[in-house]
Amino acid sequence: MLSVAGLFVVGSAVTLPQLRVSTSRYGLVSDTNPDQARMLRFFDRFGNPDAPVLVVSGERAEDRRAVVDRLVADLEAVPELRGRVLARVGPSEVAEVLLLQRPEILSQVTGSLPPDVALAPLVEGGLPAWFGAIEGQLQAGLDGEAAPQDPARAAEGLKQLGGLASTFDRYLGGEDLMRAAMQAQAGEAPVRGRDEAGYIQTVDGKHHIVSVFPEFLGNEVSDFAPLITRIKDIREAALAAGPAGVTADLTGLPALAVEEQRLVSRGLVQSSMWSGMAILVLCLVMLRSLRQTVLSLVPLLGGLALTLGFVYWYYGYLNLITSSFVSTLLGLGIDFGVHMMHRFNEQRRAGSDVSGAIREALMHTGPPILVGALVTVLAFLTTLGSDFTAYAELGVITAVGLGFVVLSTLFVLPSLLAVAGKTGLAAVKKEPPLVHRLVGFVARARVPLVALAVLAAIGGGWGLSRIAFNGRYFDFLPRNSESVRALEALEGDPLMSPVYANVAADSVEEARQKTEALRALPEVAGVQTATDLLPPLDATRLEQLRAIEKLGPLPDFARLAARATTPEELLPKIKAIVDALDEVRFALQQGGQPVEAVDQAQAAFRALRDRLDKAGPDERKRLAAAEPQVADLLARAWTTAKNVAARGSYLPTDLPPLFRARFVGRDGTGLAMFVVPAVSPWESASAARFRDAVVAVAPDASGLAINIELHSSMIVAGFRRAALWAALLILLVVTLELRSLRDGALALVPTVLGWLWMLGLMAAVGQTFDVANIVSLPLVIGIGTAFGVHFMHRCQESEQHNSHARLDDLVRGTGSAVVLSALTTIASFASLTLSDYGGMKSFGLVMVLGISSCLVASLLVLPALLLMFGRVRMH
Repeated sequence: MLSVAGLFVVGSAVTLPQLRVSTSRYGLVSDTNPDQARMLRFFDRFGNPDAPVLVVSGERAEDRRAVVDRLVADLEAVPELRGRVLARVGPSEVAEVLLLQRPEILSQVTGSLPPDVALAPLVEGGLPAWFGAIEGQLQAGLDGEAAPQDPARAAEGLKQLGGLASTFDRYLGGEDLMRAAMQAQAGEAPVRGRDEAGYIQTVDGKHHIVSVFPEFLGNEVSDFAPLITRIKDIREAALAAGPAGVTADLTGLPALAVEEQRLVSRGLVQSSMWSGMAILVLCLVMLRSLRQTVLSLVPLLGGLALTLGFVYWYYGYLNLITSSFVSTLLGLGIDFGVHMMHRFNEQRRAGSDVSGAIREALMHTGPPILVGALVTVLAFLTTLGSDFTAYAELGVITAVGLGFVVLSTLFVLPSLLAVAGKTGLAAVKKEPPLVHRLVGFVARARVPLVALAVLAAIGGGWGLSRIAFNGRYFDFLPRNSESVRALEALEGDPLMSPVYANVAADSVEEARQKTEALRALPEVAGVQTATDLLPPLDATRLEQLRAIEKLGPLPDFARLAARATTPEELLPKIKAIVDALDEVRFALQQGGQPVEAVDQAQAAFRALRDRLDKAGPDERKRLAAAEPQVADLLARAWTTAKNVAARGSYLPTDLPPLFRARFVGRDGTGLAMFVVPAVSPWESASAARFRDAVVAVAPDASGLAINIELHSSMIVAGFRRAALWAALLILLVVTLELRSLRDGALALVPTVLGWLWMLGLMAAVGQTFDVANIVSLPLVIGIGTAFGVHFMHRCQESEQHNSHARLDDLVRGTGSAVVLSALTTIASFASLTLSDYGGMKSFGLVMVLGISSCLVASLLVLPALLLMFGRVRMH
């Protein structure tokens, strides 16, 4: 027997290095689930939209922007992130749509040109030609050659002219050209979610945002982790080189998943280690023998190895939920060996030899071990009714593990005892400490014990109504972690929240219609959509775009990009403008018109003139780099406008590259939208309203904000069914095994009381149910029933040997084994509470409360009840 078992264990153990842990959140629900299938279809079409986000905080907006600039530059230097970093919406980021948004600019520019100046040569001539055209326009106005303008329009033109000079002056002074251009328009109405320079910020203006849209190859943490680490390294370098007092916390679902996996992995190692140590120490204390402790652990470890082998061959992997089975199996599986060893010692103390003690232990402890294992297995298998696949897999894996452990206990442990007995296996002379004192206590206090137990159970049932379900699994992460801090800054933001619904459209116009309908819903706070960049293509706008064809040949933007203007070339043009503005001011004064606008423009051009006159190496370098930047911007804007004009409609590919990466399907068709809820997606009622409202507009909606409520409802309903089925099936099995409905009902008394006490304790300490600890509902029923089965089986056995059952047999005999098995199980689950991961903490805490309650009910209340019914006597 030992040889055969050893071969199986070794065969399973060799697969352990190949067993992987899947960390994908999207593998926890079956692909055949309709809601899951919709989300996966969206992923297939658009890719995974989950994005790492840096939340930049600091007192001064200018300091935050400086850090953002450094972050963007360094992130864009990473090959897989080039063109996938969004921190600002300015001309360079949206060049493709600039003329689509303001097509009248072309007619304004060409209308103000002298008749003998063609547009293409002017553009190709670069900065000297452009500033020369400005001076020519001013002179034409002074000479009366230009069409007269009303004073207000002329003042606005002069104001824009001054803004142009000021923008260029700031650029030469070291500011980003496109940022300077955005700040020149600061007087325009601000856009929600952007500051005056076009930088993305939270709606409350407290944080700036850097979003990264990588194309992850999978949904595992191993797909996210390398890039998350790289982003953090870049962040640290940017903060070290940036202004003091600025922070940049990384969040987003990929960052949260990496943080979660780190905590879960560490928690599993810690809990398994502490659980093993606790079981070892408790066995040593209660069994009083190192040798017997080792023998008790062998079937457990063998069963664990066989279970891991089963997981490898059947599933191929563990996931975030099923990976917790190790601590669970250790805590539950040790019970079988403990009961067997305890009865062996009891028989040895009564005078049996080793063989006789083994036989008696198997005959009298084997049946309740089998029944206890069966009811616990049934409790786990009731999770098969859950649509949340991960819980069903956890149930199967733990049930199979318990089967392996109980078989090892019934076949391997007796074989070990027989082999050890040949070399002399001494019996443990003393029973576990303190247990013998309970006999007198139960006999004296049986009525108060039962009364208090019933009152506490009534209180626990009342407490059930006060226990809510918290589906917010983000709370499992420590509040002081950076991903959680940043999440709190973003989650309530109507535009930047990472909790949103995914919606798809086949065309730009369909996306625009859906966006308008969604934004009109009171349940929707905002919609992230690329259609905001593409204004409605009405007849007027299309006519203005088609005017491009009348402008003659397109400029050669390559010639413009090849230019490198020097201060010596540009300075005469600027001086000529300053002189022309002097004349304009004089003319306005003579006509009695305001001169504030021309004074501002003249001051700006004089500052530019002075900077060029004293230009050093840095200014010269920046001046030479200006025309290539403008050439790139104009080429992109002009090309897109020309294509749309010729086509007469928009395509998703008309969007700038960054927004194509975020919103356009992988095949270049279709647009994605991301809908942020205005209500809490974690509260069932409000989440259901949001889901129903969005689905009414977009039946294909999917994603986190949709699935939160669906998954929560799925989990709660599944475990309610599981608890009910567990109770019914366990009652049936226990009744059949004990061959008495009355005894079956008595065996369930500790379970019912312990379950209700657990609920009362949860309500008292403010503990809620969540996606981690709700599995305790059927588990406590199974574990508690195993305790009651052992007591009632011993009661029947004691009645067969005596005219009545003896309290001493129950409390000191079976009670000692139940105490040890319960304490080892409690210690195993208690080890989970040492983890930094909240899911493990909550699951461990609820299981400790439930098992402890069932132990007290089994050890004190059930014997007291049997005394009151006359089934048990003191002697």
